[in-house]
Amino acid sequence: MISRVNVERRRWINYAACLWALMFAAPHFWWALGFPAGFPGGQARGQANHHLMMTTWRYYFDVAVILLSILAIFVALAPIQTWGRSIPRWILRTMAWIASAMLTLRGVAGLIHDGWSDPVWWPTFLVGGILFGSVAWTARRPSQPPGPEGTD
Repeated sequence: MISRVNVERRRWINYAACLWALMFAAPHFWWALGFPAGFPGGQARGQANHHLMMTTWRYYFDVAVILLSILAIFVALAPIQTWGRSIPRWILRTMAWIASAMLTLRGVAGLIHDGWSDPVWWPTFLVGGILFGSVAWTARRPSQPPGPEGTD
């Protein structure tokens, strides 16, 4: 039987992953709009890098990241919402594992390449990878005890 404490703890993991995806989308949103705030490279270099990189390709890249972040929000929330029960659990878990692998790989690559000189981006990716791995792991079982039929 799943205890109430475990159900609540699992819910917070999903909410944290949802918040992470929302916060990850935010800078890509304002970068796509042309604002360089927070662009990698620091204040002066970040603005110059943003100006150099804001090509049509970069705009579509930011839009793609925003769309993937919206998908990630749904993947994070679906296992704990009633509307998510209509989606097969294996699909949600597969998407969460893929997100976890990609984000963790990017975080580790950033750590290896940038080391401690980048205290923002590689940890951000690594935290996202851990959160979505946790979402996938906790989605292996229903977030609520099964009904009287014994199915979920």
